[in-house]
Amino acid sequence: MMKNKKVSLKKILPSVIEIAQRAGKKLKKTQKNLDQLNITTKEAQGVVSEADIQAEKYIIKKLKNLIPEADFLGEESFFEVQKNDPRNNYEQFKNKEWLWVIDPLDGTTNYLNCMDYFAVCIGLMHKGKTVLGVVYRPITDEIFFATEKGGSFYRKDKKRKINLKKSVNKKSLSDSLVVTGFASEKHQHEFSELELFYKIMKETRGVRRMGSAALDLCFVASGVFDAFWEAGLAPWDVCAAGIICREAGVEISDYAAREFDPFAGNFIAARRPVMENFQKLIIG
Repeated sequence: MMKNKKVSLKKILPSVIEIAQRAGKKLKKTQKNLDQLNITTKEAQGVVSEADIQAEKYIIKKLKNLIPEADFLGEESFFEVQKNDPRNNYEQFKNKEWLWVIDPLDGTTNYLNCMDYFAVCIGLMHKGKTVLGVVYRPITDEIFFATEKGGSFYRKDKKRKINLKKSVNKKSLSDSLVVTGFASEKHQHEFSELELFYKIMKETRGVRRMGSAALDLCFVASGVFDAFWEAGLAPWDVCAAGIICREAGVEISDYAAREFDPFAGNFIAARRPVMENFQKLIIG
């Protein structure tokens, strides 16, 4: 694609899907040889493996061919450059003309424990707004994808894609199965999070803690889960999945009930009528 040429989301989407799938296949292959991986720890952010790093490098290399002028916000490269409290340094990325937001391996702890609940996430933002998202689950070959005003879709095993807009939710909050995670910055939100967890557990049918915010949100979009909440998230955790939710008719906001912004840090997502009551439960 030539520089400054108008970007067609519809045209680049198949390439982004292919890039996510190829990166996922590499992760799947590497997971079979976990004993050979170099594993380190990011300050206050949990583990990172050689698999994360190599997958991100591959994704960035391939995405550069789609929009040469685009910038990149990738989890692993970001932490490598900004090790001194990087969470406060997102400002420079917020209004880029084009910005790829990448999590090469969302759910690293699951991955390193041979669980299948992890994903490759690629989001694209234009002047601060998410316009494209792809989330791929390698082990089960499930893929979720969406473009702005182009709909939200799910596909598994190369079968016909399913329009997620058709998913509905007529449940009450008390009948809902909800999903969450805990902030990766250990011990900073521990008690308030556990208190909120207990509060929501009493008001819903059940709460699950799966280990990948991106997949959690995608399964809200598909109707497996009825609602999601989590604090302490980075933009790469939610950028791609956020537009998948939004285009599927799922409302997604921050804890102040403001509209979806990948940089917000905390998120609530559900379809109505659950969303209104779920927001009241969390926000008060």
